[in-house]
Amino acid sequence: MKLPNFMTSRTYSLSLIILTSIILIGLFSSCGEESGGDDPDPVPMPTISSIDPSSGMVGDEVTITGTNFGSTASENTVTFNGVTASVGTASATQLVVEVPENVTTGPVAVTVGDQTVRGPDFTIIEANLFDCANNEITEDITWEDLGDGVDYVIECAISVKENALLTIEPGVTIQFEGQESGIFTSDGGGLKAVGTSADPIQFLGTSENPGTWKGIYFGSDHPENRLEYVVVKHAGRTASVQSGETGAVQLSRDDESKAALVNVTIEENEGYGLFVTDESELSEFADNTILGNTQAPVGIYFNQLGSLDANSNYQGNDDNFIEVRKNDIEDDEVTMPKVNVPYRFIESSRYDIAQSLTISAGNTLEFVSGAGLRLGSPGTDCGITTGALNATGTTEEPIIFRGVNEGRGSWLGIGFNSASPNNKLIYCEISGGGSGDFYNASDFAANVTLQCESKVMIQNTIISESGGYGIYLLDEDAQLGQFTENTITDNELSPVWLHFPQVDQLDAASVYAEGNGQMYIEVEGDGVEDADLTVKKLEVPYRISPDGLGRETFVGKVLTIEPGVVMEFETSAGIILGSPGTDCGVTSGVFNAVGTAEEPIILKGATEGQGAWVGIGINSSSSENKLIYCTLSGGGSKQLYNAGGQGNLVIHCEGRAEVRNSTISESGGWGIDFVQGGNSLTESDNTFDNNAEGNIAPN
Repeated sequence: MKLPNFMTSRTYSLSLIILTSIILIGLFSSCGEESGGDDPDPVPMPTISSIDPSSGMVGDEVTITGTNFGSTASENTVTFNGVTASVGTASATQLVVEVPENVTTGPVAVTVGDQTVRGPDFTIIEANLFDCANNEITEDITWEDLGDGVDYVIECAISVKENALLTIEPGVTIQFEGQESGIFTSDGGGLKAVGTSADPIQFLGTSENPGTWKGIYFGSDHPENRLEYVVVKHAGRTASVQSGETGAVQLSRDDESKAALVNVTIEENEGYGLFVTDESELSEFADNTILGNTQAPVGIYFNQLGSLDANSNYQGNDDNFIEVRKNDIEDDEVTMPKVNVPYRFIESSRYDIAQSLTISAGNTLEFVSGAGLRLGSPGTDCGITTGALNATGTTEEPIIFRGVNEGRGSWLGIGFNSASPNNKLIYCEISGGGSGDFYNASDFAANVTLQCESKVMIQNTIISESGGYGIYLLDEDAQLGQFTENTITDNELSPVWLHFPQVDQLDAASVYAEGNGQMYIEVEGDGVEDADLTVKKLEVPYRISPDGLGRETFVGKVLTIEPGVVMEFETSAGIILGSPGTDCGVTSGVFNAVGTAEEPIILKGATEGQGAWVGIGINSSSSENKLIYCTLSGGGSKQLYNAGGQGNLVIHCEGRAEVRNSTISESGGWGIDFVQGGNSLTESDNTFDNNAEGNIAPN
């Protein structure tokens, strides 16, 4: 083909070059697209948010928190001021490393791949290592604050003895290494560690694990034994010579030790925060904080509870209670301050009170099975006792007595064998007692037991879930003084068990009818011989049993029964005015039962039918012997006097009675019977029904 004249060879070459360039550009572009997906992503920059701790010694563990760390130890390089550290464990957000040797204070850095981040400075502590070859301190010595960080490192048990005093100044920090390390006083030696709020003294472990070191143990009564503005952490090993218990701060039994603790923080220790043995004394205890320990904040004995204070904080331990060991309150009065955890009585025994115990409002007392509080002699002897229990709460802050385990009969209860005017249960909640008999003479179990001539004031108190009775008055001379507005509920048996002469101690404003296993007041029918007696209307019946000898109730004083009262009698029970014999001598007993049409008095058998109980016997010529607006049924189970008489009502000798507007029925004998000339009966407007022998016996 022939080219046009105007197209020269030069023009052809230029076109070829342009075409070749276009092809090459396309090839390069294609290659670039294919190879671009194979380029590696850049390594993200790590970050450091914190290091913990920020100071320490060579060999200490340090936790570095942040982001974008390597997930295995080998992917991370950590340096302390340029010196490489050993990485123990690693994750994307946390590294645990060991402070390397030959390092000085400076920044911590983390390198992942080719990315390095610099973090905060780590301060290297250079402490004085205590010379354990001379671990007995027998002369007065003072440990001073040596500057920032740890001042002393102790790898053994230091013993302060021979009346020497170890004084530790404010700001001192001591680290303990090893399970036997700690500070102990004995043989008159003393420890005085008094810091300030700005410069506390610190007793720490070289590791932050509880039980790293043993603790601080006082085995002396040196007058300057004192911890004030002190921190005790990471301690807690068994003190076999002192107490046999594990804890951070302990007072020994053997040497009757004494120490003061004020503004002390005891935390993150193995065992108890504080353990006080039974012969020791907390000479001062105030404003302390005890938390994060693996057992109770405090283990202490019963007679030492007054040593604690309401301003200390005891919450936040694995066992969230004050642990109370068994001994007796004998020599000094004890006041239990209100604390922010329960007191737990851990020994299955009676905690005896021979002196005075006052429980502050708002406290909770918990008892293991078999434990309880007891005033006076444990035996049957009714000699005078001096113990007193004053538990006075408020509406807002009641005092709570309960079992460690829920339910009826989970602990013994409270036993009174003292007539102290300070015996008070006011605004209390008592539940779950009655696991067993309280005194040797007891026949029954109860939440509250009164023995001998004991006396207690009970007001605005809830008594519930007993394994037996709510309240048990063991002896006839016991007294419920000023018993008002209580609630006795959900007990296994009756709300109250007492003797007939004690029924007037109950009040109508209290609640007796909620959830008890026996919905009546259980009354042993002892005679009314020393004082007049008034039976008040309650919301439940009185259930009358024979007296302790199996006889009816003999009344030699004035017995007044108020309108609305319901009295139920067991088979061999009844009420007799005067002598049960045949003697017709003058008697002074009075039976006055005057109800109303709206509120009749009901006297009946505990079971239905004729002859379910003995009946009422009148051997008194008083004009006040009256049954008006009464329902009298089911009597006449047997002869009432030796000379005879069987019926709902039996009038004996010169007995006299007025019966009006009453219903007399279901007698096993006569409705009304007469014995030995007893025929002084005034009656009108009565109803008789289904009496076995007839309504009124002939004269």
